[in-house]
Amino acid sequence: MTAEPPLPVESVPLAGIQQRAFEVLCALVDFLDAEGIGYFLVGGTLLGALRHRGFIPWDDDIDIVVPRADYRRLLQSLPRLPSGLKATHPGNDPRTPYPFLVVSDAASSLVIDYARPYDRGIGVDVFPLDAAPRAGWRQALLWRGITLLKAMTMNKQGGYYRRRIPWQQRPRFMLLALLNALVPRRALFRAYDAWVSNAGNGGSLPLGNLYGLYGRRELVPARVFGAGSTVHFQGRMFRAPIQPEEYLQAVYGDFMRLPPASDRHSGHRIRAVSIATACISGRAQ
Repeated sequence: MTAEPPLPVESVPLAGIQQRAFEVLCALVDFLDAEGIGYFLVGGTLLGALRHRGFIPWDDDIDIVVPRADYRRLLQSLPRLPSGLKATHPGNDPRTPYPFLVVSDAASSLVIDYARPYDRGIGVDVFPLDAAPRAGWRQALLWRGITLLKAMTMNKQGGYYRRRIPWQQRPRFMLLALLNALVPRRALFRAYDAWVSNAGNGGSLPLGNLYGLYGRRELVPARVFGAGSTVHFQGRMFRAPIQPEEYLQAVYGDFMRLPPASDRHSGHRIRAVSIATACISGRAQ
């Protein structure tokens, strides 16, 4: 049977996805505040807050980081999440391709057209905020391990998106596949978690999302996050690094400059979307 193609860009209900993701963010942040758990907007969400005062027009999800100690507390607090929110992470979903927490609208779905399609839902990616060694051999070793673990994670998924593998890369891919066959997915994610969570001991060490797309660029001095500040996003104030411009400059370079039109997409190939009519309870203002 031929697999269904991803939705054409013009068929994706982006405004509805953004609205529902924002509702999830509001409900999640209300919960985090009530639990005394810290967080920061990061990535494209923080970029959107500073450049657009809301979503990047072509974005379809939300990114936050939670300091590692609070992240552990959050995982323990998930049974108390508000009704209407769904938490997915390696500890409760053996099929998840992500080694981090995703909080989504329990009544909606968003299926990504991976090699093995996966319903990631509409909502918020929640990454741990970890310390890393300063530049030197320890940091280099950290990134070598992360590169291997990311490759194994992608291989376990069969490659996130279907693509033709160049013949030069096939022996490496086959070797990873053989190694992966011996490692259960949950064990692989636990190894990734242990590797990055023990990389540093905080203090003045660099901080960043060690699961992120941009690798070393996501590591910034601890003072950039500091005690945090607030930024305006979709009509509500949310917590952000105390020096958001320095963070965004490190990750994106000239972040206030719009990318070329050909790059104005989320990077997600969406196969199917279903947005429930009921709203999630969360303070929008």
